[in-house]
Amino acid sequence: MKIPKPHPKNSTVLPTNVEKIIDWAIAAQRSGNFSDAELAFRTILSNNRMHPDALHLLGVLTAQRRNFPEAEQLLKKAIRAAPLNFQAMFNYANVLLALDRQEDALAALNDTIVLAPNYAEAYLNRGAILLRRLQLVEALADFDRALVYAPQLSEAHANRGNVLQRLGRTHEARESYKTAISLAPTNAKHHYNLATTSRRLGRYDEALSALDALLVIDRNFPLAIGDRLSVKMHLCDWNSFEPEKTELIAEVKANAVLTNPFDFLAISSSADEQLTCAKKFVSSLPKVTKQNRLQYQAPNSRIHLAYLSGDFHNHATAHLMAGVFEVHNRSKFRVTAISFGPDQSGPVRDRLRESFDRFEDVRLRTDEEIADLIREIGVNILVDLKGYTEGCRPQIFAYRAAPIQVNYLGYPGTTGAPYMDYLLADKIVIPEDEQKFYSEKVVYLPDCYQANDTKRVISKELQTRSEAGLPDHAFVFCAFNNTFKITPEIFDIWMRLLASVDNSVLWLIDRGQVVRENLSKEAIARGVSANRLVFAPQIQLDQHLARHQLADLFLDTLPYNAHTTASDALWAGLPVVTCLGTTFAGRVAGSLLSAIGLSELIAHSLNEYEILALKAATDHEWLASLKLKLRSNRDIFPLFDTRRFARNIEDAYETMWETYCQQYPPASSAARTNKRIK
Repeated sequence: MKIPKPHPKNSTVLPTNVEKIIDWAIAAQRSGNFSDAELAFRTILSNNRMHPDALHLLGVLTAQRRNFPEAEQLLKKAIRAAPLNFQAMFNYANVLLALDRQEDALAALNDTIVLAPNYAEAYLNRGAILLRRLQLVEALADFDRALVYAPQLSEAHANRGNVLQRLGRTHEARESYKTAISLAPTNAKHHYNLATTSRRLGRYDEALSALDALLVIDRNFPLAIGDRLSVKMHLCDWNSFEPEKTELIAEVKANAVLTNPFDFLAISSSADEQLTCAKKFVSSLPKVTKQNRLQYQAPNSRIHLAYLSGDFHNHATAHLMAGVFEVHNRSKFRVTAISFGPDQSGPVRDRLRESFDRFEDVRLRTDEEIADLIREIGVNILVDLKGYTEGCRPQIFAYRAAPIQVNYLGYPGTTGAPYMDYLLADKIVIPEDEQKFYSEKVVYLPDCYQANDTKRVISKELQTRSEAGLPDHAFVFCAFNNTFKITPEIFDIWMRLLASVDNSVLWLIDRGQVVRENLSKEAIARGVSANRLVFAPQIQLDQHLARHQLADLFLDTLPYNAHTTASDALWAGLPVVTCLGTTFAGRVAGSLLSAIGLSELIAHSLNEYEILALKAATDHEWLASLKLKLRSNRDIFPLFDTRRFARNIEDAYETMWETYCQQYPPASSAARTNKRIK
């Protein structure tokens, strides 16, 4: 709200004492002395009930007290009394927006701009509404206009960055946020925006600097403390790791801090703590006032199944699920994709489009519009493949977009959301006695919860070890997990393995110079030469799968296991040693190994994990037998049997639908086991 001085063109000629009353009231209002200011304005109105400045300023004061309905009436009168007062019209628009009347607010802002074409803040506010409605091109034009008239308006630069982020122009968004910071260095939100954008660009060192600056300004800024620890984990910056982790976990348990639930999966080893974190996160999201009422239906001839994701492109989730989408039983299911992610052209996107009966690109629709579309096309079961991973849109589910809403695959944990009905798992990742730590009802799939695609191509053009930067005759430990999963405790074990196995190296994914330097420093601190670490550049997936054959053994992480990276290794014929953790995210590799008949590579403590890895590295006959067994089991065990998996997950969906149609509430259950389909 703007508290203006009386507009000379619109003010009637007033006695001196009235002018002084208004000036005094404005000063009181600006100092927060609302009661005295209100008394002054009402004194003027008792003598002239249509005094334009008194009506306007009393309307602003009433809005500041959050009495928006009364403020609307006062400002309407002020506009009738002084139709050319653009500030009254501007404040009227703000009140309408507070009343959630976007269309009326837009109309009032349009009128403001007609009255004052150079008024930058009117463009700023109109652009903010258009951004909320995902009218991105129009919003960007308004922010650009605002900056023509007020180049130093930091909020316009920040909102411009928000639009560019949505348009996928992330590098430009970063520059807009940096400009906003230069103009308003004490605005914590600008620093947070820069940190978020830098993370998306993989500039974790820059994100860390932005978060450090933010926390100096506001130690209690939502999400910042957890984000900072997560960024440090991506960088393998373990300075103060244990005390920072301990403090964050304690604050989450006490419900004292808001943390991104996905980041927290790699920090906490407790399913109970992860549930607490998720519940607090979902409670912080904007409240949805409109929810669809469930109308129970009789079973149709086919169940309309929809998968919702922002990752229907060259992404790990798409690589795992593509085959399942293709082999869904079309006599029982109609299958739709609801895609809110980027339209990245390429063979993966093309294949996905062909695998669905219907493909809806909803990038430029609001959450409510997407929920309305899902209801309109008659989806029975809506499966969320994102959870709380980057770019998620959980509010679509908050609108109760479909009768049955399922959390699956993308996010290995509970959403903590009352509107999510089911979570698909297996009895390794979620033991039956731990269902209480999941807000959803757990439906068990036999064999393994994770989908896999038997069509993933392994390149036949294999590098030599020397071409890959590996010693020709070394024992190669491979750990291709994302760096945020590497903890000091796990790295301790890896370094002891290198010290124990002569002529061995550790092969890691290259995540940039800072990570290389940090891990090299940590290796040296543990008495291991930095030369024993080899960093693999990122390459095409088929070539990446092929280079696994240059390694001897894959080493897993804890408390967050390898997921897609573990199935990549197993698909490529590389044995994986894992340790069974205490949460969903920490048990996935164990589930994969069980489903391919290699349970002997599952350790139940970190000490056992180290012993197993050392045995595999020193007992060459045993390791050779493991590789032979893996090659043999790959084609006969359930893990990579896409059709078998599809039938199992379809059984789960049918059970959910039958339960719903019988008007029973969601209930935990086990899907029926199918025989292998030839």
